[in-house]
This record gives sequence, C-alpha cells and structure tokens, in this order.
Amino acid sequence: MHFILPYFIIILIVLQFAIKKSTRNHKTRNEEFLDRETKANQVRRKDISRLNYISIPDNLPLINSGNDTFDRLMAEDSRMKRSYDTIQSLRDKKILNLTGISNTELKLSYGAANLKDLTEYDDNFTSLVKAIAFIGHNLLDYKDIEDAAAYLEYGISIKSDISSNYIDLAIIYASYGRKELISALKEQASQLKSLSRDSIISQLDDILKK
Repeated sequence: MHFILPYFIIILIVLQFAIKKSTRNHKTRNEEFLDRETKANQVRRKDISRLNYISIPDNLPLINSGNDTFDRLMAEDSRMKRSYDTIQSLRDKKILNLTGISNTELKLSYGAANLKDLTEYDDNFTSLVKAIAFIGHNLLDYKDIEDAAAYLEYGISIKSDISSNYIDLAIIYASYGRKELISALKEQASQLKSLSRDSIISQLDDILKK
C-alpha cells in the first residue's frame, strides 16, 4: 500500500496539470474565436456579384424530351417529380457551393451584411445536389444509364459532396470497364472540403479493386 500511494499522488498531479492545460487551451480558443467574430461583424459589405455562381445547364434530361422511361418515372414516383421540380425551381436562383467555409470566414471575406444572402445561396446548392443525386440514383436503378450519367456527371462538375453521386457514377463507369474514369472521380473527391470525403474515397477504392 505504501508503494502504491506515491504513484497515485503522481497520477493525480499529472491529471491536474492536463486538466489545467486543457482549460487554458479551451479558453484561448474561445478568445480567438470571439476576436475573429468581432472583427468579422465589423467587415463592411463587399461586392459578391462576381462569385463563382452555379448554373443549371439546359442539356439535362427533361420531361417530354422523348425518353419513355424517364417520363414514366416522373409520372409514377412523386419523390422523383419533387426532385425534378426542385431543380427546375432553382434555375432562376443564385447558387453557390460554400461547403467547408464557416460563417465567420464568410463575414470576414464578404462582410456581415452579405451573410444572409450567402447562406441562402449555399442552401440552394444543398437542395440542388441532393435532387441531382436522388434522380441519378433512381434512374440507375431503372437501368436508364444514359440519363443517370447525365445527372450524376453534372453533380460531380459542381463539386457535389453526396456520396451516392460518386458511387453510382463509379458503378456506371465500372460497367463500361472505364477504371480510369473512376480514378478521375477519386481525384475529384480528394479535393472536397467535406466530412464525406474520406468515406467516398474509400468506397471508390473498393470499386477500383474489383
């Protein structure tokens, strides 16, 4: 018992030191965050008219464009039609991919007065990529490969971070024996600023190994 007591005291001292250090680090991080927020809230509105806005192309498959499978799915599946309508409704709206950029960073870069608009444009992006991935996935399920690829490749071009967008497109490429295109998908996924990046890359690696 006498031999254990000194070690116990040492452990307590080490724990107290670690707790104090952690508390100091946490306090420092909070102070730094509050300082950045204060500075961000003082930044004046800047011109955001020339940012990299996303447009929806006219060559995406449309209803009544001559594809019976596509038209039937849109008529019979209300979720598909809602996703399709979402995409059409976004054509006249501003869309920005601001994934991985915090509100504080947005305010520092463009001014606090622009935050509401920028958040709306980023929300539009989220709605768009979800709709694109959903339509692409369901078209693939129904073997409408050409239309599925059109939607999914558009999703990749605007840097979607939806996992199924990458995996479904990789499945299409694998069916054609085009592993080099899957490798290109992996390279694009590696540039994402999203928590889903590592998972996407891992799944693409599994498809490449088959």
